[in-house]
Amino acid sequence: MECQKSKNQRKNKRYSLLIILGIFFFFIGSLVLVYNHYEQEKQLNLDNQLVEEFFEIEQEEVVEENTEEGVQETEKKEEIVIDYIAVLEIPKISLKRGLVDKTSPYNNVDRNIYMLKETTLPDDEDISHIYLASHSGNSSVSFFRNLKKLNINDKVNLYYKNTKYIYEVSKKYEIEKTGTMAISKTDISDITLITCVSGTNKQIVFVAKLIDQQNY
Repeated sequence: MECQKSKNQRKNKRYSLLIILGIFFFFIGSLVLVYNHYEQEKQLNLDNQLVEEFFEIEQEEVVEENTEEGVQETEKKEEIVIDYIAVLEIPKISLKRGLVDKTSPYNNVDRNIYMLKETTLPDDEDISHIYLASHSGNSSVSFFRNLKKLNINDKVNLYYKNTKYIYEVSKKYEIEKTGTMAISKTDISDITLITCVSGTNKQIVFVAKLIDQQNY
């Protein structure tokens, strides 16, 4: 009888220990989820602020007139240095994200939308070809997670040096994910968007042709 009682006590202690450990790990897991959510929100707010600053700085020009002794002087505010050189906007999927220069150390898919080195911007050549890649999925850097929702004729906008370039999706296709991509240039300025297809070894590619441009 005493032996059975002792066994039951040890058994109950093990159950109690397992319950305590379960509660502990659940608590730790919850803290990690809350912290990750907080960090993602913090990064998103920072990115949105940088996008807003991009437009403010592009348009910012304060002119002061000094009429003393008949001399008129023009002064500008000191330029603020930011990482973004352009902003990509895709209204269909509510995406508005800054782009860094392709030579920037921040030009990588683990931090931003990646601008391929083959990219030529509108002021580089008369016919420009822009190639952009980003993650799909659910991470904080999966900026192209909803790219698959784009269809032919949907619009893609690029804000660059006080000009809004408006593109229209003309092609949508899939390719095998090999680590490289064949670059084909046409005689029309365009922008190419690339991301992975979740659960496969494929990438989905969208090509949008330039249809209009306007000052902003």
